[in-house]
Amino acid sequence: MQNKQKVMATGLVILFACSQMMGSIGAAEKVAADANKSADDGKQIAPQVRIQFEQDKAKAHMQELEERMFRLSKLIRESQPDDAARLLLGLRKAREQLILDRMGEASKMLDDLKLDKASQEQKEILVLLEELKKLLLTADIGLELKLEQLRKLIDSRETLNKLLKKEELQLSNTLEQQKKSGNKKDLKALETSEQRNQKSAENLEQMLREYGPASQSICKSLSGAGKCMGGACKKLGASQPKPASEEQKKAISQLTSAQLETKKLEDKLRKEVESLVRQHVMDQLQDMIAQQKQIREVTTKLKDRVAQKQKQALAAVRRLATSEEKIISACSESIELCELTQFSLVLPVALGAVREQMELVDEGLLLGQADKAMIDDQKQIEDDLQALLDAMIDASRPSNKNGGGQCKGCKGNRNKLLAEVKMLRWMQQSVHTRTEQLDRQIDQKKITETSRQERIDLLSVRQKEIDLITGRLHSMTCPHCLAGDE
Repeated sequence: MQNKQKVMATGLVILFACSQMMGSIGAAEKVAADANKSADDGKQIAPQVRIQFEQDKAKAHMQELEERMFRLSKLIRESQPDDAARLLLGLRKAREQLILDRMGEASKMLDDLKLDKASQEQKEILVLLEELKKLLLTADIGLELKLEQLRKLIDSRETLNKLLKKEELQLSNTLEQQKKSGNKKDLKALETSEQRNQKSAENLEQMLREYGPASQSICKSLSGAGKCMGGACKKLGASQPKPASEEQKKAISQLTSAQLETKKLEDKLRKEVESLVRQHVMDQLQDMIAQQKQIREVTTKLKDRVAQKQKQALAAVRRLATSEEKIISACSESIELCELTQFSLVLPVALGAVREQMELVDEGLLLGQADKAMIDDQKQIEDDLQALLDAMIDASRPSNKNGGGQCKGCKGNRNKLLAEVKMLRWMQQSVHTRTEQLDRQIDQKKITETSRQERIDLLSVRQKEIDLITGRLHSMTCPHCLAGDE
């Protein structure tokens, strides 16, 4: 019980750090405005000292948080392994994102009276703190850990791909040196490059060991590649390019094997998390719809007062932009999860199109717009999100021989394919509707030439994406699925 309370206390430290940052941001913005007013008469900006003090306090809390996460993870490692893993993941995230360092940079900006830059830096830090808080307080830490593993595995595979290309270049250069004589200097340079490749292989092997037995074959291949590279180094150092090239060929073979095994492990992890991520994205879509509806209802209530240019109503509309930005953030997270797990080809692009509309609504709210056009745009976002959610619900229906939905050829779930097609159809309909709207605006001369070209370019990009995805979906689909055989 005590340990649980300690983990919760860690979450509270983040909440406190966030509140400190919020106060610091508000003060920084106020002083920035005052600084602009008094820049001409050269007055001293005294409040910046107080803001810097608040910023330094937030940094101290962040430092305490990192230390506490490390200590608690060791303390509860045996009794509460999930919470210990959560804390270590949080610590790693905080350090990878350099939150503490960025807080120090913000403090330095305040010291140098770069208030606008400090305010922007603080806002970015706040986003990172919110993500960290969400991670530490999430109910499903198992999913978060697997997603983090998947991200690292993808990074490892990309590093491995680069290493393979470097080793292939090494082989090409070594074979070239076999045709020359008196080239000791060139061979020495190749030896140095080979040593770098060997070190990269060793580092990659060490990184992949954390996956345990699942990565055993990958680590074995990387170890073999490292040994072959070491052998090539010795031969190059002895001015023997021919035997060195033989070692390099073996290293390339081992790296290729490691590459294939890494892809298999990556696919396995994706399958493990697919259903959980799919459900998580569906939950997020439901939340986004509910939040967008609330924003629309408030905008509708404020519409008449905004038309009368009442200051309080205009300020209330501008505050709605903060809520819209939260929806945009949730949408971005859903897109990232879709791209990471690859459970849908169409959904991330479709969500990207909806996010563009959200950003336009956000800009309008910041300008205090609350007219019929704004309310219609908000309603359209709700409808678009609902259409995508309905398609995802269809895709989640299980397939079986008796109940239908199972392909006769590949035995896969045709419901998923139908859901992808529905989302594609929605995307095409959306582009068509927006094209008609643009045509009307051009005819009525309600749009500037610059905005017209921007909108045309955006619609062209979306149409190309639809064409590309349609082709990819067709090539990935078996003939029986296309024929509708069950």
